[in-house]
Amino acid sequence: MMRYIEALLICFALLLSASCAGPTEATGLVVDTTACIGCGECEKVCPYNAIEVIDGDAVINPSLCRLCYRCVEICPEGAVY
Repeated sequence: MMRYIEALLICFALLLSASCAGPTEATGLVVDTTACIGCGECEKVCPYNAIEVIDGDAVINPSLCRLCYRCVEICPEGAVY
């Protein structure tokens, strides 16, 4: 019985740590640099300061992004998805 409880606690801990990880490169938003015009609208609306326009292109920091999609909605070129 004790091993069963230990196994459940380990599974719970793994699930909890995975759910708190936040977005990663694979699950985050993407900027199409061929379509981005560097207007900065996405940077202005991001409540998490996850976007910065660098050298004329929006760059999303996946560790700060919380997938609120405000940048997707505001982008006039549809470059963020």
